[in-house]
Amino acid sequence: MSNSVILVGGNLVSDTDFRKKLAGRDAGVELQMVVEDLLSSWDPESSPANDNESLLVEKADIITTSQPQPERYLPRDQLKITLKIFLHDCDVAALFAAVKAALSKLATNRVDMLFVATPIEAIPHIGIGSGAVGPEQAEAKEQLLKLWKGVEQLIQEGKVGGAGLCDLHPPVFIQIYEESTIKPISIQVNLKSCCVVPEELSSFAKDNKVTLLTHSDPGELLPGDCLRNMLYPKLSREAGHYSADWVARYQVHLKDRGVLLQKRYLTQLIK
Repeated sequence: MSNSVILVGGNLVSDTDFRKKLAGRDAGVELQMVVEDLLSSWDPESSPANDNESLLVEKADIITTSQPQPERYLPRDQLKITLKIFLHDCDVAALFAAVKAALSKLATNRVDMLFVATPIEAIPHIGIGSGAVGPEQAEAKEQLLKLWKGVEQLIQEGKVGGAGLCDLHPPVFIQIYEESTIKPISIQVNLKSCCVVPEELSSFAKDNKVTLLTHSDPGELLPGDCLRNMLYPKLSREAGHYSADWVARYQVHLKDRGVLLQKRYLTQLIK
């Protein structure tokens, strides 16, 4: 049984039947349905050719005359690719692995915009509604700054055009911004968690030309108990040994027209 599995969902834009099932669902339920859909294709006894690699479980895209996948033949400069990474903790290696997997599936060498969600373990200490102070916040802030240095490296390598952060306690975002070499150009805020954008954050964003966006992603896309329940019918007691190391979601738009061509989830499960 593989210690690492990467689940690659299908294109939710071209899979019309599956998309109908997702209507009105939030991102958490959306991802859970994508994972459940992939589990039938996962043979737990399979192993990757190389022990250091992850087993790849992938859903084939549906290609029809009504969904000809224009992104396959359009010039790259006519496409806008946005990638959002959800991490369990501030692990730079996991960030790099998620970006690498997304770029490989996209068959491109760069994304235009990268958003990094506040890692699950850091949310209680530096999340937008935390208001925490003390050594735990300082440690979480330091770890996030190290993670941002990884983002800066991706930008310097040309793999990412620009990048932003999500749902941070305003003083934390401001400090990350001020201490970073390459500045975040955007901040996403989930209005469900804070109801209204804090004035401190909106003023700072306006003064520094940081794009302020809202989103509806839950803090944890794939909770451990939910994953265990999905895996149990296939893996029995082994189900509790797996956890989601990272989740990547990308969207490909036709630039200047706003037409969504691709939307896909990738998830790495580790044991």
